[in-house]
Amino acid sequence: MTREHSPSDAADGAARPLLVAQDVGFHVEAPGGRLDILHDINLTLMPGETLAIVGASGSGKTTLLGLLAGLELPSTGGIELAGTALERLDEDGRAELRRRRVGFVFQSFHLMPSLTALENVMLALEIAGVDAPRPAAEAALREVGLGHRLDHYPRQMSGGEQQRVAIARAFAPEPALLFADEPTGNLDRRTGDQVAELLFRIHRDHGTSLVLVTHDPALARRCDRTAVIEDGRLALQPDAATPA
Repeated sequence: MTREHSPSDAADGAARPLLVAQDVGFHVEAPGGRLDILHDINLTLMPGETLAIVGASGSGKTTLLGLLAGLELPSTGGIELAGTALERLDEDGRAELRRRRVGFVFQSFHLMPSLTALENVMLALEIAGVDAPRPAAEAALREVGLGHRLDHYPRQMSGGEQQRVAIARAFAPEPALLFADEPTGNLDRRTGDQVAELLFRIHRDHGTSLVLVTHDPALARRCDRTAVIEDGRLALQPDAATPA
C-alpha cells in the first residue's frame, strides 16, 4: 500500500510540523460554574516523531489527546493537524481528516465483538476507502503476529491479542499519526512490554508519528519527547526535535 503525500511535506523537502497546538485551553460548564481543564497548551510534533503525554489521573491527558485528534474543539487557541486548522472544519470535516490521517489505539481495545479479527481490521480499511481491504487486513494481522487468529472473535482472544488486533486496525490504513491512550493499561507487565515493542516497531517500520498517553515511565522514556501535564498545564515540553 502506498502512503499518500502529506501536506506537511514542504516543496523544498524540508519537513513541516504534522501537529501544532497553540495556546490551547479547554473548559466545560459545571453546576458550580466553569471548570477549566486545560490552560495555554503549546506543542509541536514533527513527522515521524514520538511524544509521550504523562501526568496524574485527572490532569487532562486524555482530554488533550481528544483535542489533538479533533474529537472536540478547544475552547481557546487553535490546533493544526496535517496542515489543516481543525477549528475551520465542521464535525464531518474533522471526521474525514481523521479517516485519512489518524489512527487510534485505546486502553479498552474497542473491538467490535460480533466481528472476527480480520473483519475488525477490514472495517477500518473500508472506512478509510481502501479498495481491497481483505489482503491489507490479512497483512496487518500477520505483521502483529496474529496470522493464525484471522477468524477468531475478540472473546476468543487474550487481552494482549485483542490489543494486537486493535493496533493492526489502527495502522493498516497507513495513517500519518497514531494516537494511543494508555495502550498497555489493561495488560500485565510482560504482555504490556510486548505491545509497547510492537507499537514502536510499527512506528519505525512505517514512519508513523506516535502520540501516547501513559502512566508507565518506561514507556514514556522510549519516546523522543515527554510532555508532563500538571493541573491542566504543560509543566515540561522540550523543543521539537530537528528533522534529519
